[in-house]
Amino acid sequence: MKPKKILLLALFSGIITTILFYSFINNEVSQTNTEPIVEMTQVIVAVEDIPGDKQITEELVSSKEIPEDQVHPEMIKDVSVAINHYTSTDIKQGEILMNHRMQQKEEEKKVVSRKINEGNRAVSIDVTYVTGVSNLIQPEDYVDVVWSEGLETGVILEKVRVLAVGQRMTEVDSEGTEVLYQAVTLELEQDDTVTIINANGRGELQLTLYSRSDLIEEAENETTKKDAETAGEKETVTPSEIITVPENSVIRKSPNLSASPIEVVTKETSLVLLDKQEKDEDGRIWLQVETAGQEKGWISSRIVRNKEE
Repeated sequence: MKPKKILLLALFSGIITTILFYSFINNEVSQTNTEPIVEMTQVIVAVEDIPGDKQITEELVSSKEIPEDQVHPEMIKDVSVAINHYTSTDIKQGEILMNHRMQQKEEEKKVVSRKINEGNRAVSIDVTYVTGVSNLIQPEDYVDVVWSEGLETGVILEKVRVLAVGQRMTEVDSEGTEVLYQAVTLELEQDDTVTIINANGRGELQLTLYSRSDLIEEAENETTKKDAETAGEKETVTPSEIITVPENSVIRKSPNLSASPIEVVTKETSLVLLDKQEKDEDGRIWLQVETAGQEKGWISSRIVRNKEE
């Protein structure tokens, strides 16, 4: 074979070898740099330490993403599921909320110790069919406590709230079986507990029952009076721009935590503050806002700040 042909053949073989080697190296580098796609799922976490028996509010929780293969079936993924529930144990900051560590609000209300207002005490007294107003007293009724000894009689406590009767902490419905109870549990201030215990040891206690219609009317009149007194003092909210603070904030249809959500917005979302505000039964102030999509709703003042701040 002529030297010229041998040279051309060697050159051609070298080019082919170089191309194949380059393709092999590129393929190896591409496979090395390619990472598998990890599916992520949003879960709800505590933004601060939450003690046991604490009601969950929007200010206490946020959301974060974790790999889907790390998600436990008990993990809470929707913030609306956690709101208004109560913790059954302590939860640490950053800890993921779990369904089995939450209690329904309805279940919470049935626990007497959680029905007692702060600073007050629960005291049970013995009653008979007569002194217990013929077994007509129900939880959440109000009674006066009358003490008598011989010819001496007098009202020692007025308008006392009933926490429970016998073992019942809720009213018996139309299908429930009525049971004659022998004790009534009352909510009292600490000083009044001493008064009623002393009186019970020195004589007989009789309960007198308030009319619920009278209590409702009295409460409505009191509310109307307070509204009239504060009407001139209520601050007017000037329309302006506010920004959300938590990672996820819920905008609701009406100014309370039990209202249905209309939108969940992320941190630093701008909202137009309208000229209405309301206060719920827990003292939380709600602001009426308008979203970028021109949806109107309500958001807690605790989770927003002015854009200028």
